[in-house]
Amino acid sequence: MNEAVLSQKSKAVLFEINEALKRFTLTGETWSVFINKMSLTDDERQEIRDFLGLGSITVHLSDTAEPAEWMESGIAGIWYGVFYDQTKNPILETIEIGNYPQVASAQIEDINIGLQKLTLKLA
Repeated sequence: MNEAVLSQKSKAVLFEINEALKRFTLTGETWSVFINKMSLTDDERQEIRDFLGLGSITVHLSDTAEPAEWMESGIAGIWYGVFYDQTKNPILETIEIGNYPQVASAQIEDINIGLQKLTLKLA
């Protein structure tokens, strides 16, 4: 997509993403943009997605009351996230900057439960 056809709001979000990606490469600091909580139109959100493109990795979180999925953008380190309600309606859209979506990483509480299960199975 040609940058000249982007709305001013889309450009502002893309500059924020660009700065967040720069920070991540320098410091490792991750960043999330709650894209549907901004005053963007559906067309502007689509402009951003079209500008960033789509990669080849998708992560699904399905064992939860609020399932979610993340799609790698065409730029490494930038992920589109969509959180759904129980009826699969989108309730939150994010753009996350990092190696992978933070919510998709194993939480220490879940790891501890897994360790207990493994230990019991081995006993």
